[in-house]
Amino acid sequence: MTPSNHGSHVMSHAAAVLSAEPTDAPARPSVRLVTVLALLAAFAASMSLYVATTQALSYHARDEGPNASYAISLHGGDLPTIDTPVAQDRERFPQISRGANREEFDRHRMIWTANHPPLYYLLGVPWVALADALDSPQVLIAGMRTMSALAYGALVFLVGLIAFEVTPRRPAAAMLATAITASPAVLAIAAGFIMNDSVAVAASSLTVLATLRILRLGVTRNRMVVMAVAGTLAAATKAPGVITVIMCGAALGVTLLLRDRTWKGVVRATWLTAIATGVPGLAIGWFYVRNIVLYGDATASSALLSRYQRVQVDTWFEVMTAPRFWHGWYDHLWVPLQLRGTALHWVIDAITFVALLGLALGVVARLRDHGRERGLVVSAPRTPSVATVGLLVLIAHAFVIIVNLAQFRSGGGNPHERYLMTIMPLVAIVLSVGLLAIVDALPWGEIRRREEIAAVLVSAFLVGMATATFSVWVRTQIRLGVDLMLPEMRPVPYVLLGVGAICAGAAVVLPLLWRPRAELAAPVDVRIVEPRRSGSTRETVGGPA
Repeated sequence: MTPSNHGSHVMSHAAAVLSAEPTDAPARPSVRLVTVLALLAAFAASMSLYVATTQALSYHARDEGPNASYAISLHGGDLPTIDTPVAQDRERFPQISRGANREEFDRHRMIWTANHPPLYYLLGVPWVALADALDSPQVLIAGMRTMSALAYGALVFLVGLIAFEVTPRRPAAAMLATAITASPAVLAIAAGFIMNDSVAVAASSLTVLATLRILRLGVTRNRMVVMAVAGTLAAATKAPGVITVIMCGAALGVTLLLRDRTWKGVVRATWLTAIATGVPGLAIGWFYVRNIVLYGDATASSALLSRYQRVQVDTWFEVMTAPRFWHGWYDHLWVPLQLRGTALHWVIDAITFVALLGLALGVVARLRDHGRERGLVVSAPRTPSVATVGLLVLIAHAFVIIVNLAQFRSGGGNPHERYLMTIMPLVAIVLSVGLLAIVDALPWGEIRRREEIAAVLVSAFLVGMATATFSVWVRTQIRLGVDLMLPEMRPVPYVLLGVGAICAGAAVVLPLLWRPRAELAAPVDVRIVEPRRSGSTRETVGGPA
């Protein structure tokens, strides 16, 4: 092979990671890959569960008291507003009462989180009842925290499945994206408190996953049910879920319309889009209308900024165009407060730079290959690949979220790293695809095996980094004496961490020991969704729907 041919060969491999057309892809991830993703998710959840079962209720970021009080109000039959006081029953909920009494101003003793839809807090109602039945207020706190922690583990797992849908012929990308999502210890810590973020992002990720599976494998009743239910859960947990529902519904309708441009195709695409967006709208739209009636906007953001006397920091444009602000916020996903200003920032920046370089190389190779195809006669109109649709949905969704965060920041809101949890699916997939594009350009070994080895090595490094940063945080909390939430369960948190460490080790060793030879030798279950030709109603998966 000549040097020029060799260079073309490796660059084509880099482009293949980005194209990921489904024509020769398996319908579902292998048992081996699912096992690895589940182990990494268990590792991430173990860190959050440790936080959930050890931390004293210190009115964490002034959020836990109002969040728990939201569930308590629902248990009492009332849907609170941002003017409803937090629970002040010292006998039933002493931690919440003490936290509220430490606040200097009355405005911090309100359930200001009542601007959020009620799903997460409805899930907390059984914990309120159980805490009353057992006369143990810790049960409410630990229970709602556990829901958040388990949802974070589900999010990590779902990101891996989304990555598989985007690059089904590159299972290493799914493993690496999962490891990247599990690596920010800061997010794992935040998910261990009473917050609705991880539940909301997990539901949004499930909506994206359901959409991509429909586009790759075809429309079936079960897949549409999953998409509609997931969209309802996302919209009923947090306002960004509404954005997810709208964008996934639009992606579904536009893609189906491009595949079948007949009148029947238009009706079909419109009907399915109406189901995907209408079901969530009918189920939870009333709450956002209620916010508009009570506060003047769907999220009550203006009323909250006014109440807490936020002073405008910069204009929206200045925030959007402030690289240092966004760069620092991004870095802080991986860098806890105790390690800020250390070399860990350089590590994160180096990984990101290499991934973006690989992504750029892959894009260039893809454009070059596309240029070579010019002049060829094709028998059917070109339609966007699932990879393209998936990335466009994630990019558009992240852009809208960032615009909203910029508005929040410019209005005087305090940015928290957990607000970026919403864009983690995009961040993880972009970084994993970029890193693998670099690996694909290296001239050694069979491409799939070297991708897998590289994914294992990078994942092992990320897991080790997460473990190290989390241990720094834990040591700080022990020194401060705030790891005393459930002293009667003292062995449990350490058992959880031990299980998480075992899962992490197994996840990075398993791909090296469990070679998928039997799977490769067996016939591949190939399912193809062909673009429809004009006037045709043939569909290879799921049948006409």
